[in-house]
Amino acid sequence: MPTHVTLHSKKTKKPLSTPHRLTALDTIVMVVSVLYPLSALPQVVTVFSGYTEGVSILSWIVFMLCAGLFLLYGVKRQVMPMIISNSIWLVMDGLVIAGIFIHSSTPLIS
Repeated sequence: MPTHVTLHSKKTKKPLSTPHRLTALDTIVMVVSVLYPLSALPQVVTVFSGYTEGVSILSWIVFMLCAGLFLLYGVKRQVMPMIISNSIWLVMDGLVIAGIFIHSSTPLIS
C-alpha cells in the first residue's frame, strides 16, 4: 500500500519584533515621524494663499502615491513610525494637491 507523505507544514506567524522598552532612538524616530511631514506645511500655506506657479501637481501626486504605498507597507509590517509619518504625508500631499486645483490660474490638464 502506498504511504501518503505531507510535504506542507503549517507555519505560525511570529511577530516581526518582540515588545521592548523604547530606546532614545525609538523616541527620536517617533517624534521625527510626526515632525518631518509637517515640513510640507509652508507649501500648503503657499498654495492656499493663491501662489501655485512653479508648484508641480505631478510631483505632489507621485509623493502621495509613494506615501500610500509606504503606509500600506508600514501597516502590513506593523512599523508604527512608518504608519504615523505616511498617514500625515498623505494628508499634507492631499492638501497641496487640493490647493493647486483650487487656486491654479492655468489649466492643469490641456
